[in-house]
Amino acid sequence: MQTYGGVSRYYFELCSRLQELSNHEMSGRIVAPIHVNEYIQKLPKSQLAGSFRFKRFPGAWRLAHPFNQFLSRKLLSQANANLVHETFYSQHSVAPKKCPTVVTVYDMLFEEQAKHSHAYQSLLQVKKKAIERADRVICISESTKRELIKFLAIPESKISTIHLGFELSTDASVIANANVKFVNDSKKSTTKPYLLHVGYRAGYKNFTTLLKAYAASDYLKNTFNLVTFGPNPLTRDERQLIDELKLAELVKYESGSDDKLISYYQSAAAFIHPSIYEGFGIPLLEAMQFGCPVLCSDSTSMPEVAGDAANYFDPQSIDSMRFAIEKTVADSAEKALQIQRGHERVKQFSWNKCTLETIKVYQQLLCQ
Repeated sequence: MQTYGGVSRYYFELCSRLQELSNHEMSGRIVAPIHVNEYIQKLPKSQLAGSFRFKRFPGAWRLAHPFNQFLSRKLLSQANANLVHETFYSQHSVAPKKCPTVVTVYDMLFEEQAKHSHAYQSLLQVKKKAIERADRVICISESTKRELIKFLAIPESKISTIHLGFELSTDASVIANANVKFVNDSKKSTTKPYLLHVGYRAGYKNFTTLLKAYAASDYLKNTFNLVTFGPNPLTRDERQLIDELKLAELVKYESGSDDKLISYYQSAAAFIHPSIYEGFGIPLLEAMQFGCPVLCSDSTSMPEVAGDAANYFDPQSIDSMRFAIEKTVADSAEKALQIQRGHERVKQFSWNKCTLETIKVYQQLLCQ
């Protein structure tokens, strides 16, 4: 039920690489009978089991989920699957009997929030059940692994940490064309430098604190626009806050393809990731890949992913965020250092590496 984003990208990347990277010892099929995933449309039909893509609408998940469960169970039984990798959480397994299963845990955000609210209890029970019944659990960061052990007491021996990949594109012509298009488009609008935010904005994504930090700095407002690039247009509440902070002419919303996003990374003065909580944080690496200085929160998995290639701030503090942004964008030597470190940092992460490490988990289960 996710059109774009880390989870839907993750299992597309695994499936597209599995056969080649396992030396043709394994092949993968995505069982998503009813879905909205844009990425898996790129796979050959032989790797999709009963796939039907539809346009998302409110309440779609409640209608589609029972059909998906029923059809998935039937398709997996017909396919004689040797192993089932559950890419999200469900109340009941769709795997054939005695078929080993893997489940990936992306974060423990709702467990953390449940300490202050009872709103997530039903979701957490489903998640707990899916994790406990799995033969092996993959966590996408050490931060998530620590929290999984803390909240659910899952034995460490059952858990493997496998970092995600990140590449938006490795095709030089695609990257070059994206930049040319951006230059042409820029002539039609403002040529003012900009700070870049990417992704969702609500709740723990903490976009409102970024707005307030930006508004608190005359230097930033006079020198840069703020561009937020993501799947959802600004909400009424966000626009109201932007108006209250007198930022209406300075904050821009953009959306579009990966090519367009690449061009925004390439030309941004800095990329800012204000999220309070992340299970991993793919945009951090995407920004580094395209030579964009990175600033992010000093919490959860973000220091694990960004290492020494980012400047950090306290996501709960407007002053901390403002000072970190000002310090980075005003110092050309600091920006150059961050860009250089970013290019080195991204060498540690790739979808190929993620897939190879996942293959090892599969092999261990299949040999038991």
